[in-house]
Amino acid sequence: MSARQIHNLEAREVHALLGSRPEGLTDAEAARRLAELGPNTLAPPPRLRWLRILGKHVANLFSLLLWVAAALCTVADRMQPGEGMGLLGLALAAVALLNVAFSFGQEMRAERAMKALTRLLPARITVRRAGLEREVETTTLVPGDVVVLEEGDRIPCDLRLVEAVDLLVNNAPLTGESRHVSLHGDPVPGGRLRESLNLAFAGCAVLRGSGVGVAHATGARTEFGKLAELSVHVRRPPTPLEHEVRRTVRVLTAVAVTMGLLFFAYGVMSGRPIWVNVVFMLGIIVANVPEGLLPTLTLALARGSVRLARRRVLVKSLSAVEALGAVDVICTDKTGTLTRGELEVTLVADAHDGEPLADASARALLEAVVAASEIHGRPGAFTGDPLDVAAANALGRLGGDPGAVAATIVRRLAFDARRRRAAGVAVRDGAPRFAIKGAWEVVRPHVTRVAGRGGETPADATGIAAADATVHRLASRGLRVIAVAERVLTGDEITAPEPTLETDLVLLGFVCCEDPLRERVPDALARCHEAGIRVLLVTGDHPDTARAIAERAGILAATAPSDAVLTGDELEATAEHEVADRLRGGACVFARTTPEQKLKIVGALKHMGLVVAMTGDGVNDAPALRAADVGVAMGVQGTDVAREAAQIVLLDDDFASIVAGVEEGRAVFANVQKFTSYVLASNVPEIVPFLAYVTFPVPLALTVVQILSIDLGTDLLPAIGLGEEPPDAETMRTPPRGRRTRLLSASLMLRSYLVLGVLEAAWAMLTFFLYLDAGGWRWAHGTDVDAVLLRGATGLTLVAVVFTQVANLVGRRTETASGLDRGLARNPLLLLGIALELAFAVAVVYWPPLNRLLGTAPVPAGWVAFAALGAPVFFVVDVARKRLVRRRVG
Repeated sequence: MSARQIHNLEAREVHALLGSRPEGLTDAEAARRLAELGPNTLAPPPRLRWLRILGKHVANLFSLLLWVAAALCTVADRMQPGEGMGLLGLALAAVALLNVAFSFGQEMRAERAMKALTRLLPARITVRRAGLEREVETTTLVPGDVVVLEEGDRIPCDLRLVEAVDLLVNNAPLTGESRHVSLHGDPVPGGRLRESLNLAFAGCAVLRGSGVGVAHATGARTEFGKLAELSVHVRRPPTPLEHEVRRTVRVLTAVAVTMGLLFFAYGVMSGRPIWVNVVFMLGIIVANVPEGLLPTLTLALARGSVRLARRRVLVKSLSAVEALGAVDVICTDKTGTLTRGELEVTLVADAHDGEPLADASARALLEAVVAASEIHGRPGAFTGDPLDVAAANALGRLGGDPGAVAATIVRRLAFDARRRRAAGVAVRDGAPRFAIKGAWEVVRPHVTRVAGRGGETPADATGIAAADATVHRLASRGLRVIAVAERVLTGDEITAPEPTLETDLVLLGFVCCEDPLRERVPDALARCHEAGIRVLLVTGDHPDTARAIAERAGILAATAPSDAVLTGDELEATAEHEVADRLRGGACVFARTTPEQKLKIVGALKHMGLVVAMTGDGVNDAPALRAADVGVAMGVQGTDVAREAAQIVLLDDDFASIVAGVEEGRAVFANVQKFTSYVLASNVPEIVPFLAYVTFPVPLALTVVQILSIDLGTDLLPAIGLGEEPPDAETMRTPPRGRRTRLLSASLMLRSYLVLGVLEAAWAMLTFFLYLDAGGWRWAHGTDVDAVLLRGATGLTLVAVVFTQVANLVGRRTETASGLDRGLARNPLLLLGIALELAFAVAVVYWPPLNRLLGTAPVPAGWVAFAALGAPVFFVVDVARKRLVRRRVG
């Protein structure tokens, strides 16, 4: 007989099947089984994980481009020493290594933060071994072990219960359902294993009561372990940014190689020696590599992750920062994400009309609830059944004393899962009172009178019908409705049988509980709608509960048709493309879903071409978290498996934090485009001197070392400053950019290379030739030029590039206005970058150490002022271009 049928067996059959007995295994038996089956742990994380993370950064496409460029520089230096190519190769290799070190360090910090969040299965648990109860390490549990559960325990393995006393567990980590489950030890005739009420599952928590169970599955064989294993086999797709970075590298490589080959062919046709042409081909290729782009991109993502951490969002993978900003759809769980994850009494209702009771009547009703409960602790820190705790806290808010009421209880009748009610006898107001709480349909037959504002009325057909209508109305709002009734006893009735006590009851009213929405959720949902992001509720809860929460949160309109809600059974019978059709038709709530069905939802959304974020906290969420473009796990209530599968962890479990992440991610992508355009523009004035030198008999306007001072010197901090630009007011008012939006779009490349870059190159080369002409050089002299004059000219060319880059930096802040209108003071790092560029421009011609390092020489101040004129010229032309584009678009 298989373990899947174990819930159908009697206790003695369970022991026989598992080779156990009520007094438990002997130590020798447990040791043999442990050696045979292995420890009660999930599969350990991959060994040498740090090495895999390191390898990922060493071998990413952008890093590979830098490694190849460094190798080409080394080859060029061997072929023609003294051109600075060797130094450039070393610099490129250093940039690649620093970027690897930074990225690796950032992800390892996230790994350490994840370990700090780890809350695995309990370290120790009580078992019976050879008739004696003792604590053992949970890793040593084996099938057949008899495990003793108490309130507060986290269940260490899958157990078939054989004894249970008022046992209430939270199965949400496994099933995703927020309702707590009352378990028993009797056989269950049929039904699904995971829904059986005599099974306790690994990873779930005991909220109340006690029980004894026989371990029937441990480690990876538990339901918890099977879901964890399923998540391992689901491959995480590359993020949109990873796609775009790969494409950007391919485009830039194609541009660089094409230009290099073209001018190599030109050199061969013009009769230059082969080795000279090879060196210049390599120089042109390397000059096209934006060396500063990769570290700037990494720093921008890292800074974004730091800003998100301040907003209680932990980023495990740097590219996930931007991926969150690309999402079209957020699939969110309910419990603990949209809601607070705790029950709260939100209404104490009159049975006749459902209106709130007066404080005195509400206090009396809540005292009856506490009398029928079992709570421990003190105000604000009660423990027990979440409903009982919620009622005690509500009584305290109304000025009552839950502890005093609990002290008057003389008899408890524990909650019975089959009878769906609990009761107690307490001496209050000088008389013993029997109080009962439970589902209205089980309390209803025992009620003879109904309390109300006008006193007690008979529980006749009219009174019962009014109460029925009240319950239906309250339940349709997603409230959990509990009926409360009581009667005064005589002294000898205190010990009477329960059926005797449950007669002639007065219905006091209804206690209405709910897991309330988090305060920031409605506003966060409104921001999502404004930003064009669709939000779907995917939960294990009942469809009515799911719909009510979706309506209150703003996910679903109250007038939405019933087919806007899909159940797990409907999903099971629906193909993925049909799910996509339902989604297009407006379905936005999915209830009673399984892990496989969540994967189907993610697959359908991706089939529609959408970028998907999935939230979750349970092990049942892990496969979908890994399959989504962005997996978002809960840091407080989430399981380790969910946090491991996700790329982002919410440290406060609040949906509003996801929306903050979306805003940050959108800002990051916009900023990446800004500094990419900024960096690429400076490539053109770096390449043109090489092209002019190869094509015409003119001196080289910029040396390799001078180019390096731009790419890894003056451009770096300003580019990082652009990466720090705060989101503008329109960031969350525009629709998601979609998968087809390119980081390196055709318009960005044309603008950077053919407009901004050409403008910079024109001013730099004009400055270079005017200064040479003033110094006596003529076109007929070719490459024959005085060394001091040439050093001054190249230094002045470098200064011209730097000044035009200052104007370019300001202009790239926005493509619709000047850039100054945003206020430079809003971005201190940008101001620091501009100050660095201006200081460098002066130092490059007047500071002797920099003269020697870069091969420059002092020039008259008037020429520096002329080079500086490039900044206003560039700025005016750029603003005019923007206005022309805006006029055409408008």
